[in-house]
Amino acid sequence: MKLIVMAGRNVFRHTRRSVITALAISVGLTAMIAMDTLMNGADKMGMRNIVEFETGQLEIFAKGYYREEGAFPLDTVIKQPDSLAAIVRKIPGVKAVTGRLKFPSRLSNGVDELPVIGIGIDLQSEKTVFETPRAVIAGAFLDGPDQVLIGAELAGDLKVKVDDILTVLVRDRNGTYNAFDLEVRGLLITGHPLLDRNAVLMDLETARNLMAMPGRITELCVMTADNPKRIAAIKTEILSRIGPGYEIYAWDELNAAIFRIMGIKRFFGFLVGLAVLIIAAIGIINTMLMAVMERVPEIGTLKALGFSNRAIIMMFLYEGGLIGAIGSAVGTFFGLMISIYLSTVGLDFSRKLGGADFNIPMKMVFRGEINPATVLLVFAFGVAVSVLVTLLPVRRAAKLEPADALRHV
Repeated sequence: MKLIVMAGRNVFRHTRRSVITALAISVGLTAMIAMDTLMNGADKMGMRNIVEFETGQLEIFAKGYYREEGAFPLDTVIKQPDSLAAIVRKIPGVKAVTGRLKFPSRLSNGVDELPVIGIGIDLQSEKTVFETPRAVIAGAFLDGPDQVLIGAELAGDLKVKVDDILTVLVRDRNGTYNAFDLEVRGLLITGHPLLDRNAVLMDLETARNLMAMPGRITELCVMTADNPKRIAAIKTEILSRIGPGYEIYAWDELNAAIFRIMGIKRFFGFLVGLAVLIIAAIGIINTMLMAVMERVPEIGTLKALGFSNRAIIMMFLYEGGLIGAIGSAVGTFFGLMISIYLSTVGLDFSRKLGGADFNIPMKMVFRGEINPATVLLVFAFGVAVSVLVTLLPVRRAAKLEPADALRHV
């Protein structure tokens, strides 16, 4: 206890130096916590958008389709979707299913033409699996044929608005080129780049007519009602019921590459905070080095009074730990304040998205996600680094003989 009291007095005896060092630590920890919150929020939003707008929790394809999905193989499709959906709906744990037909297409406003992915959706069952209707921010959800939904960003690129006419151009499964003029029924903001920038949604029957694929779909999307941890068991049960002519994948299997990218982003985000903390650690070393050099005679006096090398080292370690604890507490506090703001209020990108040349009340808010375990780990990391780097300058000074230390100027 005596060593701790002495360490506290020494820290506050050089207030300015201690405060500067503690602030350097706090900046690094604030950056690490805020960055982790942003990355968690990005990961959660990405996962939610994938499940709620693109795949559902499980996706069923005809055997061999997924291997060539990027090429949109129109011969490897589900030919009897209604009977397949009826089987899947009866499986325990399945909440809802819906079919989709995806195909390559081009979208034209009469002047400009852009490549997009056409998506035919079942207007009734779509609402039970996906959140697409809630993402409509202008106009309304589809209610019949000859209508399309497009992302607000894509609408900005094509300079169209609700009630305008767009031409959808495709090459159907027979190699015939088709073009349908369809009305823009509504505009979407989902946060998913596929739907917001690169897709046109239409009634499933309209898509089938365009592609000359009556009664067919490319995928059956499944939403489960159980704990997400049971998805693997439900997947196995579905596969056993539907037979070998189909293949089924969970949403995370379908997006493995995206998760690898998320991991890379998280790693580099952590490196940013770590770099700041390393700079702070160098500051601690300099602070403690100056403190040790200035107090070599004091160390000699303490050794002459009977203090052991270990006691002197511990006293300096307490000093470094105290500075680290103060800096870590301040950094954790501000990191939490920023994280709470990011997770409750969020970052509003409405102005950025509102730069399109049509007047729409867009709203796109990004929210972070606080990880309490990371906050505690970062605090402990800051204190540990402060203590460890203090060892470097103090061990050498503690080995001086009392007489040599007392003569030191």
